[in-house]
Amino acid sequence: MYQFRDPVHGFIDVSEGELNIINSAPFQRLRYIRQLATTYLVYHGAEHTRFGHSLGVMHLTSRVFDSITKKKPCLFSKNEKENESICAWYRQILRLIGLTHDLGHAPFSHASEDLFEDGVKHEDYTKEIIFNTEIAELIRSIGRDFTKEYGKKYEITPELIWMIYEGKDVTNEKFIMPDFIFLRGFMDGELDCDKMDYLLRDSLYCGVTYGKYDLNRFISTLTAYKKENFLQLAIERGGVQSLEEFVLARYFMFIQVYFHKTRRYLDKLLVHCLKKILPNGKYPDNITDYLKWNDNKVLALLDSSNDDVVLNFRNRKIMSCVYESKPHSNKTDVRITKLILNSLKIDFENKVIDDKVDKDAHKLTPALLVHGDDSGREIMIFDPKTGNVNNIMEESIVLNSIVSPISITRIYAEKSISAEVINKIKEMQNC
Repeated sequence: MYQFRDPVHGFIDVSEGELNIINSAPFQRLRYIRQLATTYLVYHGAEHTRFGHSLGVMHLTSRVFDSITKKKPCLFSKNEKENESICAWYRQILRLIGLTHDLGHAPFSHASEDLFEDGVKHEDYTKEIIFNTEIAELIRSIGRDFTKEYGKKYEITPELIWMIYEGKDVTNEKFIMPDFIFLRGFMDGELDCDKMDYLLRDSLYCGVTYGKYDLNRFISTLTAYKKENFLQLAIERGGVQSLEEFVLARYFMFIQVYFHKTRRYLDKLLVHCLKKILPNGKYPDNITDYLKWNDNKVLALLDSSNDDVVLNFRNRKIMSCVYESKPHSNKTDVRITKLILNSLKIDFENKVIDDKVDKDAHKLTPALLVHGDDSGREIMIFDPKTGNVNNIMEESIVLNSIVSPISITRIYAEKSISAEVINKIKEMQNC
């Protein structure tokens, strides 16, 4: 067993097989992919990378899984020995999903995904890396060692890892229902380990408290709920407040950090720069060529360019934010913003630009309030004493208060005309 000292979780244990994946070139590349794109130019501590985040997610998947299976003996089989083997299998699968889930990220993470070919997402590159690089054989090697100990029925392959993570191939005879849907919930849902890690990690490195929540209490109250052969993550009644805190932490981080006005502008500026240095203005399709791209390569190419847009980015020359809508814009707000923007573009042309962000505050929307929802996103509150089960949205006034999507529109203007533009906006608002 090997260990990594992590600033969020302390010591993270990894097996020899997992360490081989971590030491591989595709995984080491994540050391040079910033977690929060250009946020380091706003919050100067935000230099952390996808490398540490991936280790953290792997660690949390097994920590949450261990906590739940300790509470729920024989969760997957009434046969104690068989259940033990299944638990070991699922635990290793979850750790590999957590470890590899971000392998396909582009330089500066989400900020530059506009430069993928149409319809391509970073998950498509992740799949390609898991299937067609050295990562594939390293996963199979772990699988071979696993089947030697537990038997051939407990194989671990890249295809299995992806099938569970993607969660779409439910008709595949190897897709075990409802267990694999349950496992997918560890990485895709309102309770997932990805969010658990990035909120705490991003808060720490940004030097803010918005994303903090009680991780220990949260994990200790997570459980499994099964009804009509549908198994999903749930939370005990004593954990309702920790869940609310967790969801609010994510909400505040989007408002204050991820959608920060300067970060959003710098991300847009970075995309313009990348279009000038990438071959044909797009990331390559070929996975070998794609893996050569990281933040360091981008910055080195930008450093050698004298293009005006690139110089603006390098020198952190930014436009002024002269207008910002409310965080939850309604139809009237949107209409007013459009009128203001159209008028400004007529008067000032390309000296003003706009930026719009939309994000669900959470995905516990009314559409998921129906009991028996099979998306895996419905969060049930389980009372261990009475056995009663309710949907979180039937009990939480806090979460019901933020069901409206985050919708923010901003207008930026060149600094030389920002005062003039602001006065123009005031005139229109007073009409």
